[in-house]
Amino acid sequence: MSHYYSVECLIDRSWNHMAKAWEGSVISGILIDFATQSAEDNSGKLMPVGIVRLETGKLECIPLDFISW
Repeated sequence: MSHYYSVECLIDRSWNHMAKAWEGSVISGILIDFATQSAEDNSGKLMPVGIVRLETGKLECIPLDFISW
């Protein structure tokens, strides 16, 4: 990727059964690239992730469903 994009990521997420929604911490970052990795619930399934440099300086692979631009 030659362009970097400012994004917001949902991290430390968990499913709230009552609200039927994901909850967690929202943190800003810069989208560096895309990749695929094994799904947490099924190691045979690949899912798209964004490689993000969080505002803390840490690099994380975040599932695209939890990234907003």
